[in-house]
Amino acid sequence: MSLSNIKHIVLVLSGKGGVGKSSVTTQLALSLSSAGHSVGVLDVDLTGPSIPRMFGIEDAKVTQAPGGWLPIAVHEADESAGIGSLRVMSLGFLLPRRGDAVVWRGPKKTAMVRQFLSDVFWDELDYLLIDTPPGTSDEHISLAETLLQKARPNQLGGAVVVTTPQAVATADVRKELNFCVKTGIRVLGVVENMSGFVCPNCSECTNIFMSGGGEVMAKDFNVRFLGRIPIDPQFLVLIETGKRPSYPEGTLVNGQDMSSAAGAPADGTETRDSALLVQKYKACSLAPIFSTITADVVADVEASASQAEGTLQLTINHDVAADLDSTNAFEGPEKLLEVWFSPSPSALPPSAGENGLKAVSPSTWEGMLDLVNCKVLSIVKSDHVDAYLLSESSMFVFPHKIILKTCGTTTLLLGLRRLLRIAAVDAGFPFHNAASLSDVHVAATPHRVFYSRKNFLFPDRQTGPHSSWKEEVKFLDDTFENGSAYMVGRMNADHWYLYMTSPTGATMTPPMTPRSSNGGSPTRTSKIPTGIISPFSGVPDGQTDETLEVLMMDLDPELAKQFYLEQASAVASERVPAQAQEARRLAHDSLGDIDSTVDVFANCGEPDNISGNPAADNEVTAVEAMTTEGHALGTVVSDTCGLAHVYPTSAYPDARIDAYLFSPCGYSANGVVPAPAAGADEKGNKPAHYWTVHVTPEPICSYASFETNVPSSQNGRQTSDIIEHVVNIFKPGRFTVTFFETKSKQTDEDAGLQTTARAGVNKRMDGIQGYRRRDRIVHEFDDYHLVFRYFEREGWAGDKRARVGEDY
Repeated sequence: MSLSNIKHIVLVLSGKGGVGKSSVTTQLALSLSSAGHSVGVLDVDLTGPSIPRMFGIEDAKVTQAPGGWLPIAVHEADESAGIGSLRVMSLGFLLPRRGDAVVWRGPKKTAMVRQFLSDVFWDELDYLLIDTPPGTSDEHISLAETLLQKARPNQLGGAVVVTTPQAVATADVRKELNFCVKTGIRVLGVVENMSGFVCPNCSECTNIFMSGGGEVMAKDFNVRFLGRIPIDPQFLVLIETGKRPSYPEGTLVNGQDMSSAAGAPADGTETRDSALLVQKYKACSLAPIFSTITADVVADVEASASQAEGTLQLTINHDVAADLDSTNAFEGPEKLLEVWFSPSPSALPPSAGENGLKAVSPSTWEGMLDLVNCKVLSIVKSDHVDAYLLSESSMFVFPHKIILKTCGTTTLLLGLRRLLRIAAVDAGFPFHNAASLSDVHVAATPHRVFYSRKNFLFPDRQTGPHSSWKEEVKFLDDTFENGSAYMVGRMNADHWYLYMTSPTGATMTPPMTPRSSNGGSPTRTSKIPTGIISPFSGVPDGQTDETLEVLMMDLDPELAKQFYLEQASAVASERVPAQAQEARRLAHDSLGDIDSTVDVFANCGEPDNISGNPAADNEVTAVEAMTTEGHALGTVVSDTCGLAHVYPTSAYPDARIDAYLFSPCGYSANGVVPAPAAGADEKGNKPAHYWTVHVTPEPICSYASFETNVPSSQNGRQTSDIIEHVVNIFKPGRFTVTFFETKSKQTDEDAGLQTTARAGVNKRMDGIQGYRRRDRIVHEFDDYHLVFRYFEREGWAGDKRARVGEDY
């Protein structure tokens, strides 16, 4: 992705044309470069691209590289002079002639903006400045949505908003500030351009366009006022002719004597010199002003990035989410696939890079999910895990593993080969089954593979390879070596299926990686080995993994109604007006009067983590305002049903819920739960875990699942309390609990102590209030403990039908 080499992205915005955005962008770039930062400038003003002219490089031509463009270099870095590199990309470089008009409709503009953000090959940059057109239309919407989707968390530093002092300008620019609020783009500050005029013939700086309007507007919106920029004809001469600025004796700008700073005669005798534009700009009267502005912007962006380390970012796929309908859905129980390519995030192979699977773009995963027959609704990204909310349940991507849950008649296993290929080709994990990446069958070698599910409610409606457990096992056995299949529980009651591979310790041909030679090996086979790659480095002793899964059937009919669109809408209509009014009050305290033509809080449920901090809560509310109705109502249901309180923000302040309510009924939610401060590692990092819920409330197939890998040591309460909390939300007639946990590295002499300390065999998990435990089955694998429990509600009679195990 072209943004991967960029540390910080800053937008330059204004709702008004002719206020000098390109001039401000140019001087920000020159000031950043003068301070030693490597800088890129992207010009997305498609109908009036002026950045090439501002830098005096109009005649340059863009080089077409495989898959994209190389930006134009204004100058290279000069460490001895403390100057950083500066590169530029603009549509102006692609036009045959300078005066050619670009006559495009909205979709063409949108596609071009997205292409600029994905197909320009930037070098390592400290800052990318994006110069935008006036207004808040297609280019801005496309820019905001694409950056929210493609940028890393905290990569988008914010926006510098440009205005001129007059009221006619600030009235339009206020709309731009509203746009930033609505799209969740942080405002770094307001620049008041054209505030004064530096006379080239005398020492006066006169306010010909008034002064102070931008500062008043910034105060109204409670954002930083970065400074006033006068009109300086010498800057225009520098841009147009390349001539170094010079000023009459006694010229004062912002209290600084520019005649002495210029170091050049003021009689107009100076001609062009060979110095770089960035060096000549230092003699301009505007350079000291922008030096101060740049320092403030850099401090704000970098401080925010540091403070926000580990925060979460929400992206919504509006094209899918807006029109989703679950009318024909019927099957609740999910198919669960979990593939590990390394024992931990700290043990990734060098070929994979530090982000591993998380470096794979969402669009690449979408290609795999198309084979599974489900779509991405939204994504919550964190530093440790990316949570994908799907049209059919959920997917979680860690650097070292991927967890995919799909329900209904999805064909999960048909996406397995593509998943393994992505891990090799796009994420760089080693492979054994092919001679090179060019082999169409190439597949990364997994460390572990787990596939599991509850018995289907309607097995006859499933399609291959999911038509039976027997067919699924055959498919997996044909794919992997060293696999084992299990059925846990009664054949004539609810039971659970598990397929897993185990590390073998066997030696094989050394793995191929994307950095290896293409030489093949005669020992490679069509089956994919697992567990043969030793940890690369840094695997902590006692690395633990535990997963709790609660699968609930025959939900209480009255409680199930809250997951219908009709009832959720009625609840929202009662709750949201009061919450929206309070949010508006907080926003008013933080931002002042907001243009009444833009309702930031329209179609928006209560944010799930209101903190009472006006600035922070307004930012949360702004992001929520971008949701579809399904996401907005999902947020309301999460709070009213009690799921938002399983891992409350009082104990997990950084936790985030992404929920969706389907039409006419059905509900899915992902929770990303960064560890509390007490759970941070020695470097202060907070590992993130997840929980997920899927609900089909129709009486004929009423079902709900809850799964989490939040360690029981971080819960602040017993695992049994988590189970009771979830079960009381749905009050099912029957449910199963499956608890997986890694074995500790205690010796055989300590086996008794080990059993006593294990969370999965805790006796409190056997006594869920209001339910009778019917089964408790314990499995001990080579490196995992598995405890399966089956419960029925006291007094529950059921439908008396025998539930016999599937063909196997």
